[in-house]
Amino acid sequence: MMDITKLESLLKDTKYELFTGLIHKIELQGFAYNDVYKIGNDNLGYYALKVRENNQKHLYDSISCFKILDDSENIINKNIDVIEKSNYLIFVSDWITGIQPINTSRDKLSVFFSKIAFLNKQNIVKGPYTSMYADGNYFDTIDDLINWEINCHKDHLDKIPAKEILEVLSNLKFGQPCIIMEEINTGNLFITEDGKYKFIDTEWMHKGLNLYQFDHINYFGFEEKKWYNITDEAEECYRAYFEALKTGNEEANEQIRAIELLSVLRQNTSLKFSGEENSDLEEKIKKVLGKERFI
Repeated sequence: MMDITKLESLLKDTKYELFTGLIHKIELQGFAYNDVYKIGNDNLGYYALKVRENNQKHLYDSISCFKILDDSENIINKNIDVIEKSNYLIFVSDWITGIQPINTSRDKLSVFFSKIAFLNKQNIVKGPYTSMYADGNYFDTIDDLINWEINCHKDHLDKIPAKEILEVLSNLKFGQPCIIMEEINTGNLFITEDGKYKFIDTEWMHKGLNLYQFDHINYFGFEEKKWYNITDEAEECYRAYFEALKTGNEEANEQIRAIELLSVLRQNTSLKFSGEENSDLEEKIKKVLGKERFI
């Protein structure tokens, strides 16, 4: 955790130096963030600061995407300043007040997915593409990105026959190559006091595969049901997204099956790396493959 005194030293000689003594830590659902702060008062206004070491390439991806982003509905809470100093990047954005769909207003989650679908549709882009799961690699085509990740997980399937799994995963390639917000969890969503829908925390905005935005959708409940995941609302969010894209149900269902299966494999690979066994892997795979339809 960065000490507030150190953060104040980083802000020295910038226009935010006058916020010295006005920096506060942020908590959400009992979790204290160690890199995000609220600064300001009623006279100076309020802003959010996110501090990151500048050795993370995906942060520069986000900065680059902002320069070309078509956001006509203004749903992304954009950086108003980026300060690079002493091996750190400090992202400054307006402080948003309103409701987060965590304990209440979860029935509005599907609206966020219809809006991000419109944003994706407006921002079809050429590569290089990447993902928060790509280990810092970049790929000229979406197919290359998908093939790389499939190969990573295939090596951890042990004795489970891979043919049908690989056939299902190939449907990922029908997704959209676009600017995405890969870290969509309920803590990064806001309904402002004047009723606007906003996505905050743009750290993982980059050129990628639209289906990778569903990482926090917990359709089958394979992950523990937490406030930041989307479980009970999963089907409705999937439906809202693909309806906004005007994707037919048959095609949408196969893309959902592919990303749900990929999620199972991601979890399995993670467990393997940590030396744990995934005893119910085959059961989860059968459940995904055997689902008649998702929406």
